[in-house]
Amino acid sequence: MEIQTAATQTNADLLFSSTTPTAANMEFISGQALSRGIDAYSSGDYRRAAREFKLAISFEPYSYNALDAFQYLGVALESDGDVRGAMRAYREAIALFPTESGFNVSLGNLLFSEGKHEEALQQYNDAIKKNPADSEIHYALGQAYLTLEKFDQAEEQFQRVIQMSPKETAGYYALGQAYRQQGKFKEAEMQLGKALAIEQDFANAHYELGLLYAETKQIDRANEELEFLAANAGRGSDFYSNLDFTIDEHTAPRFIAAYSAQLNLASGPGTRVSTLDNSLKTPGESKNYTISFAFDKEMDTTSVQNISNWDISRSTSTSTGGLYNWGFKTSSTEIDLSARPVNVIYDSKTLSAKVSFKVTQNASGNGTVDLSHLVFKFQGKDIYGNSMDPSADQYNRLSLVV
Repeated sequence: MEIQTAATQTNADLLFSSTTPTAANMEFISGQALSRGIDAYSSGDYRRAAREFKLAISFEPYSYNALDAFQYLGVALESDGDVRGAMRAYREAIALFPTESGFNVSLGNLLFSEGKHEEALQQYNDAIKKNPADSEIHYALGQAYLTLEKFDQAEEQFQRVIQMSPKETAGYYALGQAYRQQGKFKEAEMQLGKALAIEQDFANAHYELGLLYAETKQIDRANEELEFLAANAGRGSDFYSNLDFTIDEHTAPRFIAAYSAQLNLASGPGTRVSTLDNSLKTPGESKNYTISFAFDKEMDTTSVQNISNWDISRSTSTSTGGLYNWGFKTSSTEIDLSARPVNVIYDSKTLSAKVSFKVTQNASGNGTVDLSHLVFKFQGKDIYGNSMDPSADQYNRLSLVV
């Protein structure tokens, strides 16, 4: 009876050993699940990928396979829109791999994106304690401080990045960012120049330089950076669109065209008012005329339609196409025009203003005017509060300014 029991026990042990995975089997199964998960992730099937990564972790929770699986799992969950699930995965990974700093950084990034800034900073600082020699962690912490406008702390971290990696662009670029955001433009330009000396085609640095030039009204140089981004990052990139907007935001508006369907603005000295319209043959009669002005950007409607921002005068400068009446003394028949328009209507769709002004025949019915040397000047603002470019804020027919 004892012999039979021993034999039965031996068979049971053999059966148990054949159905229980060995450490090698566990590693193999975990590795296979990890591989399937990576394939699923690469094909965009994030949910299936997450399942496989969880399976890989469950077979070997303390192994290198699990370490890799946790890294992929967090990204897969985030890609699938499950940010909370990704956070849970990173927290579990931190508990299982307490010396690994990368999970703290990944969790910090997610927390920061969710507006949990203080918790994010704690994760970054925890990561630095684990791996103080990792410049990328200092960079991430510096960017967090920069977003929170804690500039002193951000600068400190970026200086450390430069000390650790003086031959890499990241620290110089980020320090340039910090300086620009504080309005320290000379210092910013210097740091960004150092980044570009290391990597000439570094798009991030070109973008920052473009912002700097736009904000300091160096529009030509800003546009050079914009063209670089168009050629290297593409016109559909965020870099290009953001810089394009910033340039527009800081560029002074200009007249780009002026025209009238009612008047021949080239009519020179001695033009008889009576020839402008039959109604003006009558002494003392008045008629309103309209000139349309096109701007190169969107203007502030209230500013444009405020008639006190417009001035109508006789040219007193040769730079505006010559003096009124070519500088000769005006005759007694010359009519006077109001310095202000009758009214102004702005169309934001066409970026144009219709400026109406009054022409009045004199009491004798023999009035004259020099339309070609009338100057129309605008001193208003665009939607961003920029004043007109003084080189293109006025018009007369002979000036060729527009």
